[in-house]
Amino acid sequence: MSIVIHWYKGTQLCIYMKVIPLGLQCSVPDGIKKANLREYSYPFDWLWTPSKTTFEILSILLHDGIEKALDYMTTGYSYYRYNNDEHYTSVPDVTENQMNRATGLGITHFTINDEYKNKVRVRLGRLLKDIESMNDILFIYADAATPNLNYHLDDVMYGTDATEYLVKIHDLIYPFHHNISIVYFCWNERERAHNNIEYVVFDYKNNWIGVSEIVKDYLIHKIENGIDTKYDCRRASVGST
Repeated sequence: MSIVIHWYKGTQLCIYMKVIPLGLQCSVPDGIKKANLREYSYPFDWLWTPSKTTFEILSILLHDGIEKALDYMTTGYSYYRYNNDEHYTSVPDVTENQMNRATGLGITHFTINDEYKNKVRVRLGRLLKDIESMNDILFIYADAATPNLNYHLDDVMYGTDATEYLVKIHDLIYPFHHNISIVYFCWNERERAHNNIEYVVFDYKNNWIGVSEIVKDYLIHKIENGIDTKYDCRRASVGST
């Protein structure tokens, strides 16, 4: 097992755990970064990746390899216009929003070209290596800030309840790596009882930054109190923005 070095409040910490985003959007990698636990970039960072899409990419990666997963992530897209409130409408013109309506995968911060494909290839290899390693892995997925700010392509909502596919992700990875945990930051109405998923429920926020703050506070709580401690963001002092 390798040691992952992080700095927290000026102190060097040796943490035997990887923290890896699974989706839905930027709030997860941003929260990990704010907690100073972001070691490097992973394939689902800064993208729109609904839980079903994440499961399909991971399944391809583990069974068919990096190149097949890369092809899935960088083909079949068309261009969309951003209409605010995380709603996108397809347009014939080239835009910065490259979305795949069939899979729901959305790329808004990068241009799909050879340089980007090489970056994703490295990130997929990194993820595969970590899954094959002995490090504990904490996977994190988070809902959008509110239903009104949920991810839509042409009025089709992709930010669905993630429990079904997070359970499938657990069952997919577990034969390769037993030391995994999955945390789902979700709306109150999406909380379930499941042994393989930890739920952190939150009241609706005004924007995705409010969700990233909850992710950050959860991770800091784990650092200060131990990875096995429970965290209830409704009782914690977190921002409501």
